Amino acid sequence: MPTTAIDSIKLNRHAKEPLYAQLYATLRSQIINGQLAPNRRLPAVRVLAKTLSINPGTVVSAYRELEKNGYIISRRGSGSFVQEGMANSLPDQSAIPRLPRLDAENAQGLDQSVIDFASYSLNPDRFSTTAFKQAVNHILDRDGGHAFLIEDEMGYYPLRESIAAELAQRWIQTAPQNIQITSGSQQAIDICARALIRQGDCVMVQNPTYPGAVDAFKACGAKVVGLNFDHGTMIDELEKTLCIIQPKILYLMPNLQNPTTYSLSRREKARILGLAHYYNFWIIEDDYGSGLAYDSNTLHAMKENDPDDRIIYVRSLSQIFASGMRLGYLVSPTRLIESFAGVKRIADISTSGLSQRIFDYYLRNRLWRKHLESLKLAYHHQYQLADRLLSKSFGDQLSWQKSDGAVWFWLKLNLPMSAAEFCTAARRVGVLVENGDRYYIHAAPHDHLRLSLAPVKESDISTGIKRLAEILPQ
Repeated sequence: MPTTAIDSIKLNRHAKEPLYAQLYATLRSQIINGQLAPNRRLPAVRVLAKTLSINPGTVVSAYRELEKNGYIISRRGSGSFVQEGMANSLPDQSAIPRLPRLDAENAQGLDQSVIDFASYSLNPDRFSTTAFKQAVNHILDRDGGHAFLIEDEMGYYPLRESIAAELAQRWIQTAPQNIQITSGSQQAIDICARALIRQGDCVMVQNPTYPGAVDAFKACGAKVVGLNFDHGTMIDELEKTLCIIQPKILYLMPNLQNPTTYSLSRREKARILGLAHYYNFWIIEDDYGSGLAYDSNTLHAMKENDPDDRIIYVRSLSQIFASGMRLGYLVSPTRLIESFAGVKRIADISTSGLSQRIFDYYLRNRLWRKHLESLKLAYHHQYQLADRLLSKSFGDQLSWQKSDGAVWFWLKLNLPMSAAEFCTAARRVGVLVENGDRYYIHAAPHDHLRLSLAPVKESDISTGIKRLAEILPQ
């Protein structure tokens, strides 16, 4: 990246727009106007963070947005590179994170003819603005300007009470003082990483896994070790690896793991907890997928049974509510409460007080349960429809694990083309599908795709899958 390009990056720490969004917008502009040429290698995360005097996690978030929107491509072990063909290729109104004052006509940004099977965000049409207005109006009438005050770094206490009560219904016993409200689950993971990891510490993860967590661990200097999870089990490999390496943390999604959709059995969960006790490591349990499970009673959290108080339970709320609100939480072991609160204070002082009050209102007035039930019914129907259409259109050219409650498919290509080639061909016919390579810590097989139903209208599923079938080799 030319020195002039680095020097031209100016971030305003007093602006309402987050630093990562400012950095994203600047780099995106430099890519579009040609300042950053195709195939140009971007600075390493730590280098750019040091240059701009910002947290490495901020650079990671900006790079992730750039990659998600197709401006850069990350190559493990090599870095991040500007994608070819991006200069002056998109209209000015294309999506920019949290860009204020966007006209309703251009609000969605993405070409409406493009069917997006790649995004994590829920279809906004699933969101009840009527209930949301009810909540906001009630809070403003009740709290007035106090709704906009900066909350304690641990979070709005009534919300922490409501979450503790909600968790008790799922057999997770905790107290409000152990609940840390965060600006999304990504921040919760980042808080864990920054509080616990020292340079050279080992973090074990399922492989493949959520790349945002891996980025957070690496940004703090961890050595990340992947445990093969392609077939839905990891116990044998975990036991063998523990004989060689002592981890500080085991990060895992035991229920509806992202991206594989597999869930660990209760016996496997108990065995992992026993190993954590014997080898003395922390467990970060990321409960990403169980929120929309059709029968969530069958997906028991590991945190239900945590006699040593060594499981850090992490959950996103915005991911299944309103993704732009950035709301999540972690349940902290008592020994780590002060450490986590200190990191949160440095990161952003506090999560939006209004967002916290809104979600507390949803929990106390049973609007949250109603919202979840509506989503479960809708996505269950969409999953069954997509499952039938994929089977009919692709036969044995694609294979996948059927899952109760996932809103995405982890597809294995049984075709003479790589995942990258498939995604490129899909983009040409107006469909966005995610290359599964980015979920692998190492040795990506180049034959997996993640197809998300979350952002898609039901009416677009048939059209999208039909378009994908058109790119099959004849």
